[in-house]
Amino acid sequence: MMKQEMDWGEELHNTVVKSLVTSFGLDFLLFKDNVGGDVDTVHNARQNIYATDRERIKKEQNSKYDSHEYHSHANYIETNRQGKIAHQANTLKDAYTGEIFAQHDKKNLDHVIAANEIHHDQGRILAELSGTDLANDSSNLYFTNETLNKSKKASSMSDFVNKLQNELTQTRQEIAILKQKKSLTDQEKKSLEKLENKEKANFNKMLEIDKKARAKYERTVNIAYYTSSKFAKDVAYQSALSGFKMGTRQMLGLILAEAWFELRDQFPSIYANNKYNFSIKNFLNDVNNVFNAIWERIKLKFKDFFNSFKDGAVSGALSSVTTTVTNIFFTTQKMLGKMIREMWGHITAAIKLIFCNPNSLPLGQLVKEVSKIISAGISVVCGTAIYSICSQLFAFPFGTELSAFCSALATGILTLAFNHYLDKGTLPQKIWAFLDKFKDKYERTLDFFKAVNAELDNYLKELARLEFNMDTQQLASFTLHLTTTNNELERSFLLKEEVTRRGIKLPFEAGNLESVNSWLKSL
Repeated sequence: MMKQEMDWGEELHNTVVKSLVTSFGLDFLLFKDNVGGDVDTVHNARQNIYATDRERIKKEQNSKYDSHEYHSHANYIETNRQGKIAHQANTLKDAYTGEIFAQHDKKNLDHVIAANEIHHDQGRILAELSGTDLANDSSNLYFTNETLNKSKKASSMSDFVNKLQNELTQTRQEIAILKQKKSLTDQEKKSLEKLENKEKANFNKMLEIDKKARAKYERTVNIAYYTSSKFAKDVAYQSALSGFKMGTRQMLGLILAEAWFELRDQFPSIYANNKYNFSIKNFLNDVNNVFNAIWERIKLKFKDFFNSFKDGAVSGALSSVTTTVTNIFFTTQKMLGKMIREMWGHITAAIKLIFCNPNSLPLGQLVKEVSKIISAGISVVCGTAIYSICSQLFAFPFGTELSAFCSALATGILTLAFNHYLDKGTLPQKIWAFLDKFKDKYERTLDFFKAVNAELDNYLKELARLEFNMDTQQLASFTLHLTTTNNELERSFLLKEEVTRRGIKLPFEAGNLESVNSWLKSL
């Protein structure tokens, strides 16, 4: 069966133009991608990356750390009081060594996560939580000996444990030296006690306590911020704004593309009309006709533009939410934000096709079309990466425009390559054929007649290109006789007579139904 070949030049032109005016044109005018996205997250705040000036200013205006404020909290005082009672009863345990405090031992109530660290934590400031309440939560308060508490100071537990481990050999050597002495001064006795307290430190216990305290702290901060109305409003606003921008980008992009396609089609006639006899009046009249044609073309496709706006708005909103969620866990770079936006544009189209399937495509064709949409998204992502590289290399005038053209061209070539592979590739053909096995007999019959109809259209196009050298009067007479016939039998006799008279060789025997069916099956 004859196949209609794709016009590669035309397809490449269309793809490049649409990419230039959407992904690599209007996108950079409407969107300003930022490192870390458009919504503040706890993770980004701790990296000193803010999406809003509001939160950046709030961080800069954070008050200075006041040790007295943190050590005069009600729960800190109450925990100390309960610890004193337990100490007197010989039941108070040193959390960092696992030993019971003796009556003469000096105990300290330690902030597992240092109060100074909590006060300056930008995630805590973003969540608008009280530093004193968090620092003096019961999960963050543990008793230990005075030596370990004062040695730890404001260090994190992991840093403090590393310090103790690095000093352990030296600590043991100093203990051995002091124990070898027959008598010790009061100062040496104090030094020995401090060294032994350091040696007793149970590193695993200390790290386990720190892990639990930080898990509770992180959970409190994250729940407070990510369930707050502030975060919800920011996400909703940025999603709506991104959706509007994306919808506008897609709609304006299609309008500009259609305007260019119409203008390109009209160029030859404008050139021909003004090549030898140019006048301003005729030229302006031609230009006016072009604008009228563009307007008519846009009016005909108004529904398509509206649908592209809706689809773009949905994909823009989803891409904004996706970028925000991603930044909860790690910081996105500018290009990643754009890639997420581009992929969501194609994912939305694919989902719409899967669930709506407006053309009632069979499973094999549906999967193929969805694959084409996703591959187009991958092409745009690759084009975006190429743009990022080229924009750094082309550091000269018009380098940005050249980068946009190169990336759009690469996107177009990749899109056509993917489409050709999905249409002609051996493996994809096997997959589509396998999926088409699930069609019922009626769908197969319908597909057969669609193919026959397409083949007949191709024959008619070929015939339309031929010069028959017919007499116009004879043709008019034949047409008149053909249209005035009252039944199919008379019409078939007229056609058979004309075919015989002109010596036209038909691929089937006229009037023989079996011959006609056999020819159709051979197509």
